Amino acid sequence: MIRVAVMTFMYRHTITQGLLTHEKLVAGCAAGGAGGLEMFHQDFVDQPALGPLYRRLLADHAMTLPVMDVITNLVYADRAQKQAGIDRLRRGMDVCAEMGTGIAHVAGCKPVEGVPLDDARRMIGDALAEQVDYAAARGITLAIEDFLPSPTLICSSADCREILDRAGSAVKFVFDTGNFIVADEQADQVLDKLYDRSIHFHFKDFTRAPDKPFGVQGCALGDGVIPNQAVAGEIVRRGYDGWVALEASGHLPAMEQVPADLAVLRGMLGL
Repeated sequence: MIRVAVMTFMYRHTITQGLLTHEKLVAGCAAGGAGGLEMFHQDFVDQPALGPLYRRLLADHAMTLPVMDVITNLVYADRAQKQAGIDRLRRGMDVCAEMGTGIAHVAGCKPVEGVPLDDARRMIGDALAEQVDYAAARGITLAIEDFLPSPTLICSSADCREILDRAGSAVKFVFDTGNFIVADEQADQVLDKLYDRSIHFHFKDFTRAPDKPFGVQGCALGDGVIPNQAVAGEIVRRGYDGWVALEASGHLPAMEQVPADLAVLRGMLGL
């Protein structure tokens, strides 16, 4: 069965500004048909009170936190950088365990000056492989995604596959439908290359915007150039059984955009 979650990072600033509350965000996601949330681990580190709050809110709405975004860089130029990346990854996994989260989505890897990209990908793969036992002991699966901010390092299907193969079969993939575009690929055309390792999906949409960073701009789901319907239809056809997450663009208020985009996503998946 496919279950739908909502990523919340794009509304952190709105909450900080006092324009939205955690309570209203969770309630709105639940009302739109989401059964889970996907959040950044650092939120719980920076604000320890969020742990008890979200355990209560999720329980109140019969929701879970199936995936956590653990932001760290596993590329390094020296031992101190290497250890800092591992320490942050392990702290993220500890937060996952505290929140009952089963998938640690490891994002944030980026090039480091003086480190060739091929070496950088080997570093990522090796670091993930070395942490598989730590993750397994906490009931957690490690996964990477096609990461838009690092288009030459870990965004193309070939680069992602290289890292996955080096990391070993225990490390999985978060298939982000939108991010492949900055590597000059389309998600529906590379699904075959990565489906066997995919444990989670992000659905988002972009329009072409040459004047914007990376040449794209977020938009309402279904209004852009990303082949979300094709990917959704294919994973349904293949019998995918797991979570997908709505990654809204954040260009509209949460209580306006989340229900609308959830309706579109659920329609694409036939839910």
